[in-house]
Amino acid sequence: MFINEYGNRNDPTVILLAPMMISGSDLHDQMSRYFRGSYHIIAPDQGGHGKAGAYISADEEFQTLKSFLLETCCTNIELVYGASMGVAVAYRLFMDPEFTVNHAWFDGVALKNSAGFAEWLISRMFRKRKKLSAKLKGKPSSMLVKMYGDDFARLMAKNFERITPQDIDAICHACCHYDLRKLTDEEQKKLHLDFGEKDFDLKLSRKAIPVYMPRAELTIRSGYQHCGYMAAHPKEYMEEIEQFIGRSV
Repeated sequence: MFINEYGNRNDPTVILLAPMMISGSDLHDQMSRYFRGSYHIIAPDQGGHGKAGAYISADEEFQTLKSFLLETCCTNIELVYGASMGVAVAYRLFMDPEFTVNHAWFDGVALKNSAGFAEWLISRMFRKRKKLSAKLKGKPSSMLVKMYGDDFARLMAKNFERITPQDIDAICHACCHYDLRKLTDEEQKKLHLDFGEKDFDLKLSRKAIPVYMPRAELTIRSGYQHCGYMAAHPKEYMEEIEQFIGRSV
């Protein structure tokens, strides 16, 4: 993990944890332009992305982030945002008693204690996409453009050049294995879950949500794929997130 830090540490802290194939700095550039308030933003490049090294595990990624936050006395977090891969680290931060997290927004998370078949399937898919990206010499495929638009597709194609098959396997493992427990009422009030209607992770999470977090705020984006709404409507998406931050819990 490579820590990207922006803004004034005296402002409320927002942590942005990007989805697979998008670096933290890329996510910051895409999202921060739509924030109306002033925030201290931490947007790490996770393993296999940006300036980071290899992706070993979600636990290792989290420990790097945790050490930075403790060293800089950033223990009060206004928002931890995680999308897809990013939720593996965001969830660990949200659950860590050493931090006060006022709001958490998780987009496209596979809430399963173990989803071995999904892990195998997703890893296989991304390995194939990496091979396709090499054939296209870094240009985004028409499928990526259709799913995520030009901007996100271009960023994803760029990252395919540097991510390794080993990174892909480790990331897919992290995305498909969660240590779930029943959230308290207070924790659930702080949590927003976001899915595309066509997101495979929604199918994986449907049984867990009523058991572990039935009172969490849930939004299902009609007609959208995995993390599709955030890519297609960043301005509206960020307005919703900032409204969520403004709520008292």
